[in-house]
Amino acid sequence: LLDSLDAVKVALLDGRMSPAILEGLARGVREQRQATDEPGLESLLNEIETRAGVELAKLEMARSGA
Repeated sequence: LLDSLDAVKVALLDGRMSPAILEGLARGVREQRQATDEPGLESLLNEIETRAGVELAKLEMARSGA
């Protein structure tokens, strides 16, 4: 999961964000959520997954010209 977050950071700084990077992050979050029962961590993972979804939607809108 930390590698996925780092990939997002680098892509944002380089201006080369892609759907694959954000989808990889969301996938990593889902995997981590299955491995924990801690409410605080689950809440944080939910926030990360939501943010990744928002950024993915924004990226798709920008690519479609909307």
